[in-house]
Amino acid sequence: MTVCPWPLRWALAVALAAAALATHASGLQVSPIGLRLAASASAEAMWLTNTGTDPVHAQVRVFRWTQVDGKDVLEPSRDLVVSPPMVTIAPGDRQLVRVIRRVAPPTDGTETAYRVLVDELPVDAGDTPGLKFVLRYSVPVFLAPTGDPSMKATLQATWEHTPGGPRLRVRNTGNGHAQIADVTWQGARGQRTTLLPGLVGYALPGATMSWKLPDNARHADGAVRARINGEPAESTLVVDADGR
Repeated sequence: MTVCPWPLRWALAVALAAAALATHASGLQVSPIGLRLAASASAEAMWLTNTGTDPVHAQVRVFRWTQVDGKDVLEPSRDLVVSPPMVTIAPGDRQLVRVIRRVAPPTDGTETAYRVLVDELPVDAGDTPGLKFVLRYSVPVFLAPTGDPSMKATLQATWEHTPGGPRLRVRNTGNGHAQIADVTWQGARGQRTTLLPGLVGYALPGATMSWKLPDNARHADGAVRARINGEPAESTLVVDADGR
């Protein structure tokens, strides 16, 4: 079992030579950045593209994704398989990878979550000095339950005062995931302060997650708002005027 607070996408820098006389950027691109398999679908497509000038070698793996004690937990899974699992992509070319469902859709009315990890494999730099940046993509995949019911995240959020500073705690009691982004504080007179910009993380169905807020963050006499699942309109997460 692997416990790791991994985001939707990140890059790992792997040093292949000590002298940084030149930098060689990877051209690996993955799309889409998220997948949903309907109950009637047996597979979905993902494209790996090489926009660089060198061949790209990559490995593709599937992990079951749950959240336990406020952390993302990834465990290797055969519920989904990918084909092909190893690819070599020529410069300017792209490769289709099929994500294939091998299990029946969930029957409890709640979606299940997985992550497809796409790891660029380092190659021998030979006599070329510098750093080779090796990318890892972590693509969320959600399996819809039998009957494809409407998936909805139902969030209960609180502002916590902890010895380590303020934290935003979010519990999802719905049957669908919540992608949380752009957390802000909005005062009663319309003033706004950004608390957590960009993608903050996910709250999966039945899970509780928390994120550290800036030490000087405030929430009195206002509301904490965020964008959920990419919606253009903000949702109010916490309304609190306790003066702390």
